[in-house]
Amino acid sequence: MVSISTLVAQNKSSNTSEVSVLEIYLIGSVHNMHFEERYHYSLIDLQAQVRSLHPDVVCGEITPGDLNGPMEGNFPPEAAMLAEMAPSWGVRFIPADWRISFAWQARAEKQEADDKLKAAAVNAQQAKIKAYYDDFNGDSLYDYTNVSPKLQAMVDHLYEGVIGENTPSDIAAGAWHERNRMIVENCLVNAGSARRIVFVFGNAHLAQLERQLAALGLKGRIPPRAFTPAGLGMMPQTVIARWERNLKNLEGIADGSITVSADMKAKVKDTNRAPQLRSEIELYLTRQKVP
Repeated sequence: MVSISTLVAQNKSSNTSEVSVLEIYLIGSVHNMHFEERYHYSLIDLQAQVRSLHPDVVCGEITPGDLNGPMEGNFPPEAAMLAEMAPSWGVRFIPADWRISFAWQARAEKQEADDKLKAAAVNAQQAKIKAYYDDFNGDSLYDYTNVSPKLQAMVDHLYEGVIGENTPSDIAAGAWHERNRMIVENCLVNAGSARRIVFVFGNAHLAQLERQLAALGLKGRIPPRAFTPAGLGMMPQTVIARWERNLKNLEGIADGSITVSADMKAKVKDTNRAPQLRSEIELYLTRQKVP
């Protein structure tokens, strides 16, 4: 596979005008918060935000090897939603995430915990970020997170100033720097001739994705809100069916009826996403039944 740095260099040397029109946008999702009315940033709103940019491709938070596989449900529900709906919009979905092994991350978590001063510093900065979220009382969580210089600076400081790169804390955070570098590579290498690319990842990724793109001489833009909050709305049956399949797979992995590697089974046990996904499915099933 051609490396992303080589690909960018080739494009710059072969057609400068084409590189200049490449548009890259970054949209931060908020995972399970999309299912709560009080945040005014539903999955319906997320769809509207993505579609307002008229992308050629959407790069989302599923690893290439797990798209349509038994582990897909271990990724955020909005990623599966986008994978399901993008083709109907004439948009190609690229699974761009990257994850380290559970064993490697767990070992780093222990190393971080053993370093009391570092663990305390990480926890303190995470607490500040949590407190910021808890204080939300506005028009939309999109404004409060994506286009908030204050939050983006707080998150960037967590990973750059407190955690650092290639430290036990960095690995404990899922090899954060390498993960985001690989997200950018997975997306751009597979984007082909796309000229308008939209990344949709958890909000905490935005500052790091900006950094990784900048290292390649590319600009990632966080667009202003383009939707009026529309409430939870209705979800296409195809998306609900996909979530139901993902839930069944997670439950099968947990009870041993679906065979995956020991490391993947450990990830499913650790994240325990099944109960949350079940409640989110039930929420939309209930809404579909309301006359």
